[in-house]
Amino acid sequence: MNAPSVVEGLRFVQYAWPELRLRVMAERYSTDGRAELSFFGLNGSDERLLHSCRVNLLSTNTMSGLAKRLQENSDSLPWTDILTYVTGKTLEIARRGDPVEEVWPSEQDSLQVDYLLKPLLYLNHPTVMFGDYGSLKSLLALVAAYVVQLPYRDNNLGLVTGADPALCLYLDYEDDMSSFRRRWTALERGFGDVTMPILYQRMTATVTDSVEALSRTIVNKGVGLLLVDSLGPAARGNLNDPEPAIKYHAALRELGVTSLTLAHTAKDQLTKKRTIFGSVFFTNLARSVWECKAEQETGEDEATISLKQTKANLSRLHAPLGYRFTFSDDAITVARADLRDTSLSGELPLSWQIKNLLRKGSFTVAEIAEQLESGPDTIGRTLRRMRTKGQALRLEDDTWGLQL
Repeated sequence: MNAPSVVEGLRFVQYAWPELRLRVMAERYSTDGRAELSFFGLNGSDERLLHSCRVNLLSTNTMSGLAKRLQENSDSLPWTDILTYVTGKTLEIARRGDPVEEVWPSEQDSLQVDYLLKPLLYLNHPTVMFGDYGSLKSLLALVAAYVVQLPYRDNNLGLVTGADPALCLYLDYEDDMSSFRRRWTALERGFGDVTMPILYQRMTATVTDSVEALSRTIVNKGVGLLLVDSLGPAARGNLNDPEPAIKYHAALRELGVTSLTLAHTAKDQLTKKRTIFGSVFFTNLARSVWECKAEQETGEDEATISLKQTKANLSRLHAPLGYRFTFSDDAITVARADLRDTSLSGELPLSWQIKNLLRKGSFTVAEIAEQLESGPDTIGRTLRRMRTKGQALRLEDDTWGLQL
């Protein structure tokens, strides 16, 4: 038996033996030996599916049983030799990884990071935005989509776009197209500038299981931003285990496009800080993480939200962003909001909170700590840093005030 011709693609390998009139497809293979195998018999320009199955290539019993099953279908082919070749080559390809490369320093390099939408989205890297139900994170994702698709440079939202438009694909695991369209329509009416479509896909399979189809869509449509709503059903499994998080981010890495994943909230039992629900690897493997909170009174047609970056792998942490959404019967408008006089002021950096308080007068360290619900030691250290920067001064009566 001669060696077959081998064609590789995204998570598939095709083997063809013209002299045997046989084609074999190995798809969705993994490093642990799992693969989907399809066998086709060739008859001139026609081909017939002989058998299709998902198997463990490393299981001797499974592969022996498969050889017997195929032998019943076509007893003239050396199925054991064929399966041995397919198994060895598929595992070799699955475990090969990217080639080793020599990396030399470059005079053109700098530590400045590229953004698709500054400061929210690093270019071609995964970002996660998490928040409680009602935090309006889905609307914020649509705002990001609208701004990058135009691109809307003069947006007055503190968001800096690239020079070129970036088509967005919204993967919806929670709602349906009708509800999504109403939100997209209302938001476009609020912006009042340009009406444009957005790519939408109602999802049931996980992102990991959809990599091949998504990759084709991204390439064929020229998608620049992938929006995933939301992380739980998109990753699936026991989210507290590392495996779903590792597989999910590996799939995003394969897709190689800027992504924004919406996630729900949990509280870390050790630090008491709010985090992405599930394994710590959902946070560790994201390059940027933003926490979203909302302030909205029952029955009010306005909501204020804060966006606070809690993790930044490729840059410094950016300052929090504040937005105000206004809702009418058929439109949603969004504008920048000052968080200082809202219940979300605690999301601002501590030095900003202290400055906001000192605008009302001078206070002792203890009084500042009580008002801001922070430790006196932390307040004292922050005040001393502010004094070094010329932002605050210590008065004779042991109180602190703003540096004029």
